[in-house]
Amino acid sequence: MPVSTRVLIAEDSKVQADMLCNLLVDAGYQVRVAHDGAQALQMAREQPPDLLLSDVTMPIMDGFELCRHIRQDAALRSLPVILLTAMTGVKDIICGLNAGADNYLTKPFDNAMLLARVQDALYRPSQAFREEKLALEATSDGRRFQVHAGPQQMLNLLLSTYHNALEQNKLLHATQIKLTQLNSQLQEEVARQSKALIEEERKLSAERELLLKQHSAHHEQMHASLIESVSAIAATIEVRDPYTSGHQRRVSELSVLIGQELALDAFALEGLRIAASVHDIGKIRIPAEILTKPGRLDPAEFELIKLHAVASFDILKNIQFPWPIAKIVMQHHERLDGSGYPHGLKNGQILPEAMIIAVADVVESMATARPYRKSLGIQAAIQEIERGKGSKFTAEVVDAFIRVHEQQRWSPES
Repeated sequence: MPVSTRVLIAEDSKVQADMLCNLLVDAGYQVRVAHDGAQALQMAREQPPDLLLSDVTMPIMDGFELCRHIRQDAALRSLPVILLTAMTGVKDIICGLNAGADNYLTKPFDNAMLLARVQDALYRPSQAFREEKLALEATSDGRRFQVHAGPQQMLNLLLSTYHNALEQNKLLHATQIKLTQLNSQLQEEVARQSKALIEEERKLSAERELLLKQHSAHHEQMHASLIESVSAIAATIEVRDPYTSGHQRRVSELSVLIGQELALDAFALEGLRIAASVHDIGKIRIPAEILTKPGRLDPAEFELIKLHAVASFDILKNIQFPWPIAKIVMQHHERLDGSGYPHGLKNGQILPEAMIIAVADVVESMATARPYRKSLGIQAAIQEIERGKGSKFTAEVVDAFIRVHEQQRWSPES
């Protein structure tokens, strides 16, 4: 990183500010420090930095207000802004979106992750002020919040939320492993000690068990947060393509029903559900006028649409899911005979989950209306997958869908 790259830190804690300053200076950046939002704004106006790294909770002017002032200043509005916060609630994330932040990181953070976010933010100017603002309504714990932000900005912050939660899960998992090892070692020691020591160790064991239960509850809460983030990401796609609103949700529901018919276990079904929920996420990079075009697409426009499979992979590949979500999503338009896209994969090269989503996607798309045609009906969809059974679509998956349909467990209106 060139030494001319300037980073402005806004942090009221001297300990935190010194730690951030040392980390960035060691990485080759020029660093200045402000101890509240108002001072940071004045310093930015006097000598514009290349990146603003700001705490949220500060005296005089907090990080959200500082971010709003930056976006309203013509000379600073393209400045990338990363928020550092110990707050992880939906309300706080929405405040960051509305204020115009490009990204955020949850405290305590990993040094390598912070440097990666800084480098990524410096790679491209902020798009928060350029993007068309979307108006959304988010609901959490029975409360409704208004969101005004661009699609890429939403995607960046939602992916940050998901990535931060994954890192917290890793920390919790490592802590649980260490506690389990410590518990095993202490039990061996107990066997060698006197009756008095045994009684004392029993008390310690009870305390450790309570701590493990608390960590387990936290793990479940963080997992629920991950799922909510995935749902929010999926919703940003459908805001740009309201004609197919609910498509990803319906494909996800049908994919899970097919997976149940194929006797997939609970872990595999959850991965399948998540992959199907975001299988069209790459369409965020397709112009909205093509997604909502009322007539049939010409060949050039269709080739552009086909790029969404690789775009989906690029968006999801760096998220550490427990399942190969990025590859599943990229392959859901592949076919057994090699006639699919983007890579023309054949039988044996395509992930089974992708073949399940392929059938669910075709059925849902044909059975519902599109900008250029009315619904073709469920029977037409069944005829289509029956024609491709064994050649384009996995026979077992097609049969599983037929059973779901005959049992009346799914309909395109659900």
